[in-house]
Amino acid sequence: MIEKIRQQRGLLLVMVGVGLLSFLIPYDAVMSLFGNNNSEIGEIDGQSISAQEWQKALQDREPLFQYQGNEQSLSNDTWNQLVENIIYQDEYDALGIEISDEEYEEITFGELLSPFVKNTIYGGKDSTALKEQVRKSFDGMDANMAENWKKLIKQKRQKEKYDIMLRKGVFANSVDAKWAFKAANDKVSVEFVVKTFAEIPDSTITWTESDVRAYYNKHKNDREYRQETSRSVKYLNFPVQATSGDSSSLRNNLSQLAADFRTAKSDSLFASNNASNPAEAYTNYTDGMLPADVEARIKNDSLGTVIGPFAHNGRFLVVKSSKRGVDNNSVQARHILIKDKATGKSKLDSLKNVIAKDKNFEEMARQYSEDPGSGAQGGDLGKFGRGQMVKPFEDACFNGAVGALQIVESDFGWHLIEVTGKNFPYTKVAQIDRAIEPSSKTVKSAYAMAKEFSINCSDTASFRLAADTLNGGTKLIDGKNIRPNSTSVASLTDAGELVSWAYGAELGEVSQPMMIGKEYIIAALTEVKEKGVPTFENVYDAMKAETIKEKKAEKYAAMMNEGSLADIATRIGAEVKKAENVTMRSSNLPTSGVSMTENTVIGACFGLNTGTMSKAITGKGGVYVIQRNADITVGESVDNYQSDLDRTTASYQQKAANSVFNSFKEAAHIEDNRYDRR
Repeated sequence: MIEKIRQQRGLLLVMVGVGLLSFLIPYDAVMSLFGNNNSEIGEIDGQSISAQEWQKALQDREPLFQYQGNEQSLSNDTWNQLVENIIYQDEYDALGIEISDEEYEEITFGELLSPFVKNTIYGGKDSTALKEQVRKSFDGMDANMAENWKKLIKQKRQKEKYDIMLRKGVFANSVDAKWAFKAANDKVSVEFVVKTFAEIPDSTITWTESDVRAYYNKHKNDREYRQETSRSVKYLNFPVQATSGDSSSLRNNLSQLAADFRTAKSDSLFASNNASNPAEAYTNYTDGMLPADVEARIKNDSLGTVIGPFAHNGRFLVVKSSKRGVDNNSVQARHILIKDKATGKSKLDSLKNVIAKDKNFEEMARQYSEDPGSGAQGGDLGKFGRGQMVKPFEDACFNGAVGALQIVESDFGWHLIEVTGKNFPYTKVAQIDRAIEPSSKTVKSAYAMAKEFSINCSDTASFRLAADTLNGGTKLIDGKNIRPNSTSVASLTDAGELVSWAYGAELGEVSQPMMIGKEYIIAALTEVKEKGVPTFENVYDAMKAETIKEKKAEKYAAMMNEGSLADIATRIGAEVKKAENVTMRSSNLPTSGVSMTENTVIGACFGLNTGTMSKAITGKGGVYVIQRNADITVGESVDNYQSDLDRTTASYQQKAANSVFNSFKEAAHIEDNRYDRR
């Protein structure tokens, strides 16, 4: 091999030169040099998104949320935010929707938290203490990360303000309200005969492949058949599970560590150096953290006792009781906040007297506290440490006696404080943990089995045949209509690798083993759909079913156009049925035996004249003949349609934002090339 390298040293020098050059030349330039024109990630409303812009957007967003390696979710969230920003920007500019730094401060740390901030950063809660914690967190944050948070919060607030303006500009009028009332309250009763498609055997119908092709040519552009880009796969899994030998080996290793743990000079250092999760290697013990028998020993055995190894929640643990003491650095308290500094103290003086007498702090907090977060909890702030509250509040809590009522002033207003707990006893435990996982030998064995399977299956036919014989028959799992931005496939979560493979594979291709979660997956690509008009093959089954249904309708409609309802029923082997109190909102005739939505049939019930019988009506679920024998019973509003006006307006407003967003997206002609591997 060395001799061959010497012989080709000229080529080697060229390759090394190209490699060095790649560090100096921009990525896009290198790609274009080699003829790769796919450096654009996509286009949104005419605005091109370059690879560099995309990488920058990913890098800015990733630290803000705990994606934990879920690249698919990171990609989707980043793309969706780009789409939202770009398609709305012209609207924001035209309407003058801007977010000043002062407004940013208010919606992030002030009295009027934005919905996005409250739900995303505050977890849906709202309290003075939380706001202080969040502000300190932001103040101590990396400057670039803090700026990205600020940018995202402002963008989300623009969208919130736009949606609010949109909803406020949408309403129903009196005609809308009247028709909403009529649709729900006008009623009609009919007699009818139906021959459902389900009760007509397919074997009684004559059809040909050319009939299906003709149906396809006629309906391929129908909205219900238009398709989005997707892939479908069938896959099987090879679980990678720890064997009894793996567990035994792990237990023996921890037993050896336990012996050294007993004599370790520093429990915390020894545990953190040997634990798989160093952050939790030395911690305060809390009730219920470990099994009852272990907990009893931690509380009652002498300090330094080493317990384990024992299995708990899929892990082996060795635990040592390391230290017992009293916690002087945290307190538990509750408070009532009055924000008005001019009148707050006098109000709290009165409340203090009432509480001292009636011992009803919780009741008074719920009624009078202006801290929305803790007020609903009877003023309870839970346990907190030093540095988490503003200074006057903290000093009162740490210096005050348990049960004493104190009134103090802070930047937020006046507080009536009661310390409910301090000097908490604690036990520190040091713990070494190991997940009960398969050994490398077990993983290799599972991979070898999966690899052998994939080698023997080069196409979908052999793939299915091999699955039928594997372990006496292994069920293949369907992953249907996988979109490019999917993060899961059937029961698989975090299935980005499988999605990526599906969009790079050829139809009928069988994958190499992929490790997803704790199992190897082998997949076969069974269907490819591109956006737009479907191929005949992709919709063949659906078109065939509709062709047969159409033939059934033709046959029975011809038999149902003459005679009375009784005659028709006898002729087709059915019965005359009644449907009472049908409204325009009814999805079908309740006694028909059809569960599909039959708008044409319901419309005919209201469109017929009293005493007349319809011709045969082809619905979604069967062929009908209807006779209406009485006039429509007209409903009467008791409030001149006001409640219907309110409900209809609320419905319109609820749908407004999503409807406009979807319209903007459709008009923007978005091209998403994130998953284009050509």
